[in-house]
Amino acid sequence: MKLRIKLLVLLLLISLLPLLSFSELLSQRSMKEIKEKTEDGIMNLTKAKAEEYNKVFKTMEEEINVAAEEIGETWNKGSGNINYSHIWIAPNGSEAGIENFANVFTIIHGICARHPEVSLAYFGTKNGVLFLSDSRVVEKLKEIGTFDHRVRKWYVEAERSRKNIWTEYIDVNTGEVTLSNSQPVYSNGSFIGVVSLDLPLPTIKDDILDIKFQGEGYAILVDKNGNIIVHPDYTAGNRTWKESFPEENIVNISGLSSLYKYIRNGSQGIKKIEMTAPYYAAYYPLHEINGSLVFLLPEKVVSEPIKKMQNLLWFVAISISIIVVAAAIFFSLSITEPVEKLKKATGEIAKGNLDYTVDISPKDEIGELAKNFNNMVIKLKRLTKSLEESEKKYKDIFDYSIDAVYISNEKGKLLDINKAGEELFGYSRKELMNMNVTNLYVNKEDRERFKKEIEKKGYVKNFEVKLKRKDGKEIDCLLSSVMFKKGDEIIYQGIIKDITPLKEARKELEIYNSLLRHDISNRLQIALGIVELIKDEEKDDELKELIEKAFDNLLSIKNLLMKLRMISKAYEITPKKIDLDKAIKESIEYYADILEEKKIKVHYKEKKAKVIADEMLSNIFSNIIENAIKHGKCKNIYIETREENGYYVVDIKNDGKEIPKEIKERLFEMGVKGKESNGSGLGLHLVKKIVERYGGRIEVKSNKKETVFSIYLPKY
Repeated sequence: MKLRIKLLVLLLLISLLPLLSFSELLSQRSMKEIKEKTEDGIMNLTKAKAEEYNKVFKTMEEEINVAAEEIGETWNKGSGNINYSHIWIAPNGSEAGIENFANVFTIIHGICARHPEVSLAYFGTKNGVLFLSDSRVVEKLKEIGTFDHRVRKWYVEAERSRKNIWTEYIDVNTGEVTLSNSQPVYSNGSFIGVVSLDLPLPTIKDDILDIKFQGEGYAILVDKNGNIIVHPDYTAGNRTWKESFPEENIVNISGLSSLYKYIRNGSQGIKKIEMTAPYYAAYYPLHEINGSLVFLLPEKVVSEPIKKMQNLLWFVAISISIIVVAAAIFFSLSITEPVEKLKKATGEIAKGNLDYTVDISPKDEIGELAKNFNNMVIKLKRLTKSLEESEKKYKDIFDYSIDAVYISNEKGKLLDINKAGEELFGYSRKELMNMNVTNLYVNKEDRERFKKEIEKKGYVKNFEVKLKRKDGKEIDCLLSSVMFKKGDEIIYQGIIKDITPLKEARKELEIYNSLLRHDISNRLQIALGIVELIKDEEKDDELKELIEKAFDNLLSIKNLLMKLRMISKAYEITPKKIDLDKAIKESIEYYADILEEKKIKVHYKEKKAKVIADEMLSNIFSNIIENAIKHGKCKNIYIETREENGYYVVDIKNDGKEIPKEIKERLFEMGVKGKESNGSGLGLHLVKKIVERYGGRIEVKSNKKETVFSIYLPKY
C-alpha cells in the first residue's frame, strides 16, 4: 500500500475534517496535473498540424512559382490548336497572347493532376485573356458576361506586391469562399499576368479544423497582420462574386487581441484568454503563408470534468471516508495516465517518430482523442513518405550524374556539390564547402561575366570558361545554370561539363589539318607553275586546251583549299586591328594573273582605313572577286570604301550578269549555287559567317546593269 493511502486511512481515523482537507488537496493536485498535461497536448497537436500544413503550403507555393517561371520562359513560343472552351476573354480585353494556350494549359492542368485538393488552376494576362484548367468555369463566366479577372483581388494584389500571395475571395463558379495562391508572371523582365490555384475553403476547413478535444474546440488561420484567413463560420453567406469579402481581424475581437503581438512575431505558445468565456489558445507559426495556426479550446472542457470529480470526491468523502480516498486515487490515475500517454505520443511525433501510436482503450472522450490522434499520425506518415520519395528521386539524379552538379549562392558560397564535382576539381567535399567558387575560375573576370549573363535571362546554357583543379591544372568547361530566389537569397543551380579532352582533340586535329593543307598547297603551287609553263610553250591547240582545263582544275583545287582554311577558321576568330587597304590589295594580287588573262579591270582607290577583323579578311574579298570572275562574266570590278554609322563599308561592284532571283534570295545559305556552277556552295555562306563574327554584316544587290556586294566592317 502506498504511503499516501496509509496517510489517508490514518487521517480518517483521527478526524473527518483532516480527511476532507486532504481530499481537497488531492483534487487540486489532480486538477493542476491534468491542466498542465492538457496544455502540453494541445500545444503539441497544434504544432504537429501547423508543421504538416507548412509542408502543404510550401508545396503549393513551389508549384505556383515553377508554373510562373515556365509560363514566363515559354511565353510567345506557343504553337498548336487553341481550345476556347478553356479560355475567357474579359469584355474590355483583347486576344493578345491567346496563341500561348497549349503551353499554359499544359502547365496549369498539370498542377490539378498532381494535386487533387486544388479545385482550379488559371492564368490571367494583363490583356484580358484568362486560361482555366476547368471548362465548366468558362461556361459560368459566359452566363455572367461581365467578368474581368484583372479587377479581382487575387490578380490586383499579386500584381501590386510583385510576389507570391495568399488571398481569400468568393468563387464565381461555386459561390464558396476560396483560398487562392497567386504568383505574378514576368517574361524577359516584363509583367504579363498572374497564375493562381484555388484551395476551396470547405476542403481546408475539413482538414485543418478537425482538431478536437472531447468534441470541443476549433482552429483558425491568421496572417501576421491579424487578419483571419480560415474560421469555422467563414462562409460567403448571401454575398455574390461581385461583392468584396470582409476580413475580420483578431485585434477587433475580445480576448484574441491579446495574441496579436505573438502572432506578428511568429511566436509559439499557449495562453488562457477571455472571450465569451474562458478559452485556451494555442498558437504556432505557419511560415509559408506568413501567419499562424490558432487552436481554441473552451476552458470548461478541462475544468468541468475536474469539478464534477471534485464534487463526487466530496460526496463520497462525507459518506464513506475510505471510499472517497480510494476513488480520488483511482480517478486521478485513470485521467492522468491517458493524458500522460498522449503527451508522450505528441512528443514522439514532434521528434519525427511517425510509427508511434497511442494505446488508450477506454471509449470515452480521451479514447476518441487518441483515435483521432492516431489517424492524424497515419496522414502525416503518408505525406512524409511522399515527400521522402520525391527527395530521393532528386538525390539519385544529383548523386549519379556523370557531370558535376552544384548549388551555390550569388556570393559564390557552395551549398552542395555531387561526387562528380569532387572528382572534377580534385577537392574533397569538405574543402569545396569551405571555398568560394570564384577561386575555381582561372580568370576572376569570367565569374563576373557569368553573373551578368545569368541575370539577363535567369539562366545560361553552355557558358564556356576555364576553371582550375586543386593540382593547378586548367580545364575547359561548359556551364549550364539556372537562377532562382529562395527566401531573400539568390541561388544558382547547374551542371559543369568538362570539355578539355574534346578541345585538345580538336586542337590536335586542326594541327594535322593545317599541316596537310600546307603540304598540299605547296605541291599544288609547283604543279600550277609547271602546267602554266607547258601551256605557254605548247603550240598544238587541242593539247593546249586540255592543258588549260588541267590548269583550271588545279586552280579550283587551290580555291577549295582556301575555303577549307576558311571553314577551319570560321569558328576560331579573334577580331583585332586590320589594315583594310592591305587586305583588299592581297585579294586583288591573288587573282592578278586570271584578271589579266580574262581582261578584267579592277578599279580601286586606297582609303587608309583600319577595321576590326582578322587575317581571313583578304579571303573574304578574294571569294567575292572569284565569284565576279567565274559567274559574273564582267569586264570591270569596282572596289569602293565609304563610312556609315561606325562602319567602313566596302562595296565590290561588277558590270557582269545579274544574279538569278531564285538564287539571290538564298545566296548566303549553305550549299546554294548556280546551275552551271561546279563549286560547293560554301564560299558565300562562310563569308557571311566570318563577317558576322567580326560584328559586321554583308548585303547584295543585283540588277541587269551591276551586282554590288556591300561588306560592313566595324571601325577600329
